[in-house]
Amino acid sequence: MQLSSSISTIQVEEDNNLFPANPMIGSHIQQPIDHSSPEIRLLCLAQSNDLEQFSNLLTSRPLDLSAIQNSKGFTVLHYACFNNSYQMCEIIINHQERRENNSLNMENFINSATIDKYTPLHFAAYRGNLQILTLLKLKGAILKATNKQGLNIMHIGAQGDQPISIVFALANGIKLIDSDLNGGTALHWACYYGQESSANYLLPLIEQKKPYYPLNSLDSHQYTPLHLAVQSGNTKLVKKLLIYGADRKIKGQGNKTPADIAQENDFKNIYNLLTKKRSFLISYFNLKQGLKRVRKNGLELMRFGGFMIFLLVSYLLYMVDDFIPIVPDYIFFGITLLFFILIVCSNPGYQIRRKEPLYTLITAFNHQDICPICNVVKLPRSKHCDICQRCVLVYDHHCPWINNCVGAQNHLIFISFLISLLASLIYALFKTISQCLVGNQNELEIFDEPLIFWAVLSINILIEIIFASGITLLLLTQIQNIFLGQTTFERFAIQNQSVTMRSDMGNSNNSSLIEVESPSQKRDRFVRCSCKNVFNFLTNGATQRKKEQAIRI
Repeated sequence: MQLSSSISTIQVEEDNNLFPANPMIGSHIQQPIDHSSPEIRLLCLAQSNDLEQFSNLLTSRPLDLSAIQNSKGFTVLHYACFNNSYQMCEIIINHQERRENNSLNMENFINSATIDKYTPLHFAAYRGNLQILTLLKLKGAILKATNKQGLNIMHIGAQGDQPISIVFALANGIKLIDSDLNGGTALHWACYYGQESSANYLLPLIEQKKPYYPLNSLDSHQYTPLHLAVQSGNTKLVKKLLIYGADRKIKGQGNKTPADIAQENDFKNIYNLLTKKRSFLISYFNLKQGLKRVRKNGLELMRFGGFMIFLLVSYLLYMVDDFIPIVPDYIFFGITLLFFILIVCSNPGYQIRRKEPLYTLITAFNHQDICPICNVVKLPRSKHCDICQRCVLVYDHHCPWINNCVGAQNHLIFISFLISLLASLIYALFKTISQCLVGNQNELEIFDEPLIFWAVLSINILIEIIFASGITLLLLTQIQNIFLGQTTFERFAIQNQSVTMRSDMGNSNNSSLIEVESPSQKRDRFVRCSCKNVFNFLTNGATQRKKEQAIRI
C-alpha cells in the first residue's frame, strides 16, 4: 500500500480528493441546468455561490430545502458552508425555519449528511469559519459527528489548516487523541497535508496532555505524524516535530524510518535534519533553534558560579602579605556579582497570561498572533521561549549561564552585566600577567615548586583570555544589535532567511533578483538608525507594557 492511500478524505468524484485538490464541491454535476426545474437551479446557484440569484429564487418559491439534494447527497447548506458564505447560510436556515414547524425536522436538515456522511458542519470546519460554526451549533448541529472514515471536525480543521476549528472542537468536547477509523489523529492529518499552522497549535496542546500519545503513535497503516510530515516534504514541519520530541527511529510500513522516506523522495534537506547531529552549542546557547529543547534548570547557574569562584580564588593565589592590593579585586568581583544576581532574578518581559480561555482569544484575534501555550496575544517581536515556557517581549535570546531570558525589561541589565564581567576579566588578566613579571611572592607551600606556580599562572591566563575574548565578541554583537534596532534572535532569523533565498534563487537561476546591501549601505543605515534605536532600546520595557495593556477583546 502506498503512503498516500493511508488517509482517506472527502470525495467529490470517486478518484478526486476534495481536500485540497478540488476547489469546488459539486463540480461532478455534469447534467445541463434545467431552468424549468427550480430545485436543480437552486442547487447550482448554491454551488456557484451566486447569492443574489439564489436569494431571489428562494424568495419567489416556497421550496423545501431539505428535499433538494444531488446524487451525492449535497444540499444547498453543504455548498454554502464550503463556499464560506455566512450570508447564504443565514438565508437558507431562516427560510427553512419559517417553513418548518417541527424543531426535530430542522435539526435533521442542519445535520443532513452526504453519502460519505459529511455534514455542513464538517465543511464549515474545513473553512475555519467561526460564524458559520457557531450558527450551526446554535441550530442543533451534532458537534461530534463523524463521516464514513471517522473524521470529526478537528480532523477536518487540521486538513484545512484552520487552528480556529481545532480550538472550537476542543471547546466542544472533542479530544486531541480522538482518531479516525484508520487510527489517524488531527496531528496525523495536519502532517499529511503539511499544514504548519494547525501543527503549531496541536503540538503544544498535545504536550500539555501527557503522555505524548499522538506525537509518536502509529496509525493502522503504520505511519507516525513524522512519517507523514516527511512525505509532505515540509521541512519546517519536520523540524517542529523533532523539536517537540518526535522519535525519528520509529519504523513504519515496510520497516521504513522517516529518513528512509526522505531518501526515497530525494528530500535532501529533510534527510539531513533526520540523520545529521547538530552542534550541542547551537541548542545549548539557544541562539539558533536546535532540534532538541534544553530544559530550564539551575545547573547552568552552578557552572557559572564555579567560574565566578575561580575568578575570586585566582585573585588570592598570587597575593603578597599586604591586604591592600586585593581591595580592587573585591570591588570588581562585587560589582559583577551584583549585576549577576540582578539579571538572574530579573523579569525579562514575560507577557502577562490572560484569564480569557484560548477559545475566546482566537475568536477575537488572528490565530498567528496567539500563543496557545501562554494564552496571550503576542506583540510584534515577542517570542515564546521553549526553555522558560513563556512569551518574552522583544525576545533577544535565552542565556543558560543566567538561567533566564534576555528581553525588553532586562536587556540593559544584561549589557551592564557583560561590561562588569569583561572589566573583571581584563583586570584579572592584568593582575595575572603582572604576577608573572613579579614572580612567586606567595608563602603557600604548594607554590614552592616553580613548575606548579608557572603552570597555574599559564592555565589562568589561558582561561581568562578565552572568556574575555568570547565576552568581548558577545558585547560587541549586542551593541551592534542595539544600534541597528535588532535582537540576536532577529539577526539569526534574517541570516537564515537570506541563505534560504539565495539557495532558492540560485536553484532557479535568478540570483540577480536578490538585493544585497553593500558595506556602505550598511554603514549608512547604522548611522541613520543609531540614535532612534538606542532610545527605543532604553524605553522598550515601558513601551511594550503599554502596548500589551492596550490590547482589548
